[in-house]
Amino acid sequence: MKKIKKTILILMSSMLFYSCSKCVECANCPTEVTLEQTEICQDDFDSKEEYDEAVAIIRAFGCDCN
Repeated sequence: MKKIKKTILILMSSMLFYSCSKCVECANCPTEVTLEQTEICQDDFDSKEEYDEAVAIIRAFGCDCN
């Protein structure tokens, strides 16, 4: 029984790490820039490169993303 509990705990812990997504909060944009969404998450894109490009574009418009 202890072995089963330990296995379940390990599986649940690993699922927690897989469900985490890298997100940034973008704000403090110039007055002429309006963002539809202020939280940008890597899971919303097909690849890490697309995510990085989107964040770079938002920063290029003058917004702060942390």
